[in-house]
Amino acid sequence: MVEGYQGFPHIKLRVPIEGRAVSPPGGGKKNPLTVANLGNNRQGHGNKLQASVESLIFSWQETQEERDKKGKPRLPENAKPIILQIDPIAFDSEDLRKYGIEVIAELENGYIIGASANDPEFSELQKKIEKFIKAERGVNKVSEIWEILDGTRRPEYILSPELLNEWENITDNNLFIVDVGIACIGSRSQFSDYPEQKQSDTDEKYTRRVREWINKRDLTYQEWDLIKLKREDDFTDFVQEYQGEIFDIIDGRIPDSAQLPDSFSCKIQISGKGLKDLVLNFPYIFDVSLPDDIAEFLGTEASADVDNIDFQLEPPELNAPKVCVIDSGIQESHSLLKAAIDLQSSRSWVPEETDISADYYGNGGHGTRVAGAILYPRTIPRSGKEKSVCWIQNARVLDANCELPKQLFPPIFLGKILEFYHKQTKTRIFNHCISGSVPCQTQSMSSWAATIDNLTWTKDILFIVAAGNLPSEGRKIGSTRLSVKEHLAANRPYPDYLLENSCRIANPAQSFQALTVGSIALSYYHQFPYSSISQKDKPSAFSCSGLGIWKTIKPEVVEYGGDFVIDEGTPPNITYPHNVCPELVRSTLNGGPAFAADNVGTSFAVPKVSHIAARLAAELPNESCLLYRALIVQSARWPEWTSADDVTKLHVLRQIGYGLPDVDRALGNAPHRITLMTTGERRIVAKQAHVYQVKLPETLRSPGENFKILVEVTLSYKAQPRRTRRNRRKYLSTWLDWECSKKGEDPERFLGRVLKESEAPEDSEKGEEPFKWTLGKQNNHGIIKDVSRSAGTLQKDWAIVNSFELTEAFSIAVVGHEGWNNDPEASVPYSLVVSFEAVQADIPIYTPMVEAQIETEVQAEIEIQSL
Repeated sequence: MVEGYQGFPHIKLRVPIEGRAVSPPGGGKKNPLTVANLGNNRQGHGNKLQASVESLIFSWQETQEERDKKGKPRLPENAKPIILQIDPIAFDSEDLRKYGIEVIAELENGYIIGASANDPEFSELQKKIEKFIKAERGVNKVSEIWEILDGTRRPEYILSPELLNEWENITDNNLFIVDVGIACIGSRSQFSDYPEQKQSDTDEKYTRRVREWINKRDLTYQEWDLIKLKREDDFTDFVQEYQGEIFDIIDGRIPDSAQLPDSFSCKIQISGKGLKDLVLNFPYIFDVSLPDDIAEFLGTEASADVDNIDFQLEPPELNAPKVCVIDSGIQESHSLLKAAIDLQSSRSWVPEETDISADYYGNGGHGTRVAGAILYPRTIPRSGKEKSVCWIQNARVLDANCELPKQLFPPIFLGKILEFYHKQTKTRIFNHCISGSVPCQTQSMSSWAATIDNLTWTKDILFIVAAGNLPSEGRKIGSTRLSVKEHLAANRPYPDYLLENSCRIANPAQSFQALTVGSIALSYYHQFPYSSISQKDKPSAFSCSGLGIWKTIKPEVVEYGGDFVIDEGTPPNITYPHNVCPELVRSTLNGGPAFAADNVGTSFAVPKVSHIAARLAAELPNESCLLYRALIVQSARWPEWTSADDVTKLHVLRQIGYGLPDVDRALGNAPHRITLMTTGERRIVAKQAHVYQVKLPETLRSPGENFKILVEVTLSYKAQPRRTRRNRRKYLSTWLDWECSKKGEDPERFLGRVLKESEAPEDSEKGEEPFKWTLGKQNNHGIIKDVSRSAGTLQKDWAIVNSFELTEAFSIAVVGHEGWNNDPEASVPYSLVVSFEAVQADIPIYTPMVEAQIETEVQAEIEIQSL
């Protein structure tokens, strides 16, 4: 138990009440464009679509004839590319297969990249359009297909912004290295719905129907595998026809780590001529982007001398947690690190330097600093002895210039790293603070981020990643990332400029299942004419902001990564003296002190959160990384400055997420705080609900002893991703959210509201008014509008309530919803954490009596109640 928290452990949430979840209400207003297409514009709309299809087919025939004349590579047979725009609310893109169209990828605003599915003339689509024009029955959904676009617009929807900027300047003989995404799910993207037993079904007949469904499901899996192999071959042949190269192919195949259930990704080198042909004509391609340039790491010349220290780091316990540092290498012999380094596991993936794992990045290194911040999250001890909290493992992927070699493709090297460290050494925590130099895309998940999501799905691991840094000044040609100096020169004041699109988090920080960390300033500095841009506990001037892809809350947490200092110039000069820098271990391979305050960046905020994860893994070695992630976020708080009336809370959320985590709160409680958590593996399927009823003692809810209670809830789960789909409902195999009881709501009434098979007694209390949650289940439910706690796989919310508004049993339901996987047996794991804290810290609510009462009453619920 943590010092100062003796006797205040977390309490286990016991086995929940399980049942079938009540279906959410459907419906809603139809889009005016769809209404018009179905009404007085039926003829015009149908004729427009018909003309677009005919033009598409004619254009494709011309293209084929030209290809044959010029001897261009053959394209996959019976597959023509098409781009459509559909009603994004009313039309389910998966239904396009009924029109003979395979969905290659979903984009924003209802745009769909598609391909003809063994129907090169789009005959099924044309039939439905013809019937729609004639107002025949059963084809009104054609009104929700708004537009069919000219194929020449494919670059607009397939290329990354940086590559699109260069598109018109590409010449045939240019050589390009690009990352490519290929869809490979075919026209059958889902199974048929699981059979429900009809009244007329005998048990034998229903069993036979279920068996037939299982056989069809298994055949669909086999079909997907065959499609993937065929498309790998088609794509490989295409690239090789242009004398291109696909990196990291093994025996002619794409490695497993670069494959998802619906797609595969690879890095290729190809001529400009081949690239243009690929983007315009290869039907299954949905993403082409330039490889990420790694964001420049910030640093200054360190002071020549530091105080002599008499400190000794002692090795951790043999079974201590392991944290893998994926970075520029580590100076493993450093006196402040050596005892904690797992020397047997050091590896390098840098081409031609696979036997070199040291940190050769100049001016103090980078990975060395990161490793030091895991061990020393605040300051370097000057004297005494201290046992390391964890083992540090060195996975080098950046070269001596702190750049990612062009040959390295993140999905591949991350897969290799996981294959080695997780399989060989059982490592579960991965510190990965490398990030791209430009804002992450918001249209679809990148291959880098999706790989992190998929690896997290397949293994019990936690990736902790950086939000990314803004450059102090200057930027690369074609980059969409503006520097801090450019913002200030354009009269965009701090912190407003952090909300600009150019300051959006960097790839792979948008990953749904990684924990993303931003930076805040650790101090305020003013010495005329110099002043720090930020102030203590406010977002660092360089820290990239959210929201993340599909309005997820990113970064989730922040730590102290330093700040920038400016002078009185116009525009000002930017520096970062030691006064605003965190104290970090330095590599001495190129000279200089063993540690110094000479560097800033989100890179140094990330390892401080990895430190907390390691402490949790040491304290709870048999629990899942989902629980570690939940406890870290549950412990996070907004700093005091955020409570001011003139502070826009949505801006705070975008800049610092849930706030600064606290290792003590993550590990334990205090007299004024009680935390309950699930333990072991809890799994849930779609359309199911798990209801937890926290029995609260009378002392916590007495009307005569009214006081304010801070209620915090965090749900952490993971699911299998699909990269070609957008939004959580289709990107994830199953998605979850949570619901809780209202003020004064009777537990039985809550069960009746959440579970289909449960009916609340007529005399039970309804609890009409919900608590005032900060975020809310939907983007207009909470105190903060235009954001929802339910968007991602890490869902925290908090509210301050009066003690008398709590009932005997505070009820929380975790609810599963169908994502892309409609297999009713497809389950996902989750962890749930709930805390009650007296706002007035002098009011004790966690006493031995209360602990015993909660434990006893929760234990009474241990029998599984399946309704």
